[in-house]
Amino acid sequence: MGKTNWKTRAVTAAVMTGLMGFAAHAEDQSKQEKHEMKQGKAVGEAAARRVQYVGKLAVFNNRQIKLARLAEQQATDPQVKQFATKLREDHENSQSQLRDWAQQKKMEISALSDSNVTSEDQTGTGGSGVQEGYQEKMKGSGEKLGKAIDKSNEEITKLQSKEGPEFDKAFLTRIAEDQKKGKDILKEGRKEYKNDASFLALLSDTERTVSGNETQAKELEKQMKKQ
Repeated sequence: MGKTNWKTRAVTAAVMTGLMGFAAHAEDQSKQEKHEMKQGKAVGEAAARRVQYVGKLAVFNNRQIKLARLAEQQATDPQVKQFATKLREDHENSQSQLRDWAQQKKMEISALSDSNVTSEDQTGTGGSGVQEGYQEKMKGSGEKLGKAIDKSNEEITKLQSKEGPEFDKAFLTRIAEDQKKGKDILKEGRKEYKNDASFLALLSDTERTVSGNETQAKELEKQMKKQ
């Protein structure tokens, strides 16, 4: 009788030990899953920030291209027309490089196309928590981008209503201010993505071009005021 009880107690103890081990394993697994989910969300959020930043830079390039095209048509001063052509070519080149980079990264940025669609996407986004983090961070970004595009179009329409020297001066003032804002956008990117060599090189090249255009716009603006 005592021997039977001993066997029963031994079996019971073994079962309890197994259950405790299973519970501990389940708890460890749960912690691991939560950790992976947290890491995944962080990756998704970082991807969303990159898409948003590239979209912002693309909108800046598009704005300069549209302003330059307008000045090529409406500017009366030959130097202003010449500058407008250079400005357009510079930003078309910047946009082309940005588009190529985004395609390599499998990013779909609406502002890099001729479409007015404001939705953004990054193909291939997945994994534990990655999609969730990406989608949460991207909420409202399409609307924000759309508002930026609308504001830009309104300012271009306002500039379009000016004529002669008044247009030339207003154009140069607008460009000088825009290029300064562009430098701020590029500095932000260089700081955020300093460990991404290819993207950093692209941003640095664009920043040098933008800085040069800002200087030229201000010099032409001074000349126009003396006239």
